[in-house]
Amino acid sequence: MIFFRKIFLLSFIVWGLIFSPFSLMVKAQPIDVSTSVMITICGNGAIEEPEICDDGLDNGTPYASSILSRYCNTSCTAWTAYCGDQILQQVYGEECDDGNNNPDDGCSATCHVEEGGGGPGGGAFIPGSETPPQTTGVIIKGKAYPGAEIHLLQDGEIIGLTKANSLADFTFIISDITSGVSTFGFWAEDKYGMRSIFLTVTFQVVPDAVTTISGIYLPPTIKTDQVSVSKGEVITIFGQTVPETDVYIHIASDNEIIKEIQSDRMGVWTLLLDTTPLEENDFHVAKAFFQTESFGASVKSGFGRFVSFYVGEQVPDGELCPGADLNKDGKVNLLDFSILLYHWGTGDLCADQNHDGAVGLADFSIMMYYWTG
Repeated sequence: MIFFRKIFLLSFIVWGLIFSPFSLMVKAQPIDVSTSVMITICGNGAIEEPEICDDGLDNGTPYASSILSRYCNTSCTAWTAYCGDQILQQVYGEECDDGNNNPDDGCSATCHVEEGGGGPGGGAFIPGSETPPQTTGVIIKGKAYPGAEIHLLQDGEIIGLTKANSLADFTFIISDITSGVSTFGFWAEDKYGMRSIFLTVTFQVVPDAVTTISGIYLPPTIKTDQVSVSKGEVITIFGQTVPETDVYIHIASDNEIIKEIQSDRMGVWTLLLDTTPLEENDFHVAKAFFQTESFGASVKSGFGRFVSFYVGEQVPDGELCPGADLNKDGKVNLLDFSILLYHWGTGDLCADQNHDGAVGLADFSIMMYYWTG
């Protein structure tokens, strides 16, 4: 069996990436913001960060006769029981455990009471030679938004939910999973009810080992308080991300504008944007990513979804329909899709969700993002 360890630099896939709305904007500048995803294999006999041990096929052996022969657990995060860990484990035949394997100190090197040590003597405990069953599992670690529920999908089907802690960290532990190539997807909803992008990663689940995926970073959510403002007015752009991190907001205009702010302890970030430098009587888009330090290393997310707004005295004829709710009934479903098809190829302001002048595949991908059914 061949085990492997790889570090992938991924630009994560948003639903409809082939027809990315932002990439189709005429004014958008191509910017590559990649994030590192680390894949480690617990069970390949090599210690890879953040593992503290890895004994290969011996992982999970329940007991060792001394500290020199102790075994790693099945997730490579700690040691299993052993004589000398200062924990009395009578189930393994220990009569004492003084935290060492030294003889003639009342507790023998095999954790039996020595003569004069306050208890009966006895022979050394010999652990069984049976090899513990190996587990094929996956551990997924990442960052989202404080208190948010993260939805996990495998090959398109929802298989679990977990909740991010106050620092926005989350962990999925999947046991007894089938080995082979799988695609896992993730999304979450922030405190404002805004959904993150749908982020996916594909990798090989190694049999008889625990595959750990770390570095799953959901980008910041983003929204504006207005869809249209006069030139020179302030528009508020806000969202949620990892607490106390740097947030970089890219605003596409004739010349791209980049703003840097920091999120608060709840991960909330707010940018008051002066629209004076932006081109008048035109649509503009904004998107964001976060960057922070973790254990001495710089980590960052990819870009999240974009948000659009209009700057000018006179909004073009028609009505803006944010969120792809084209018939304004609070849902995005087949009725909205039929409206989209009716305006296909036109410049209808409502159906043209990315405001590139024509209703097309990019607008369809936006509708799929907001789809409620």
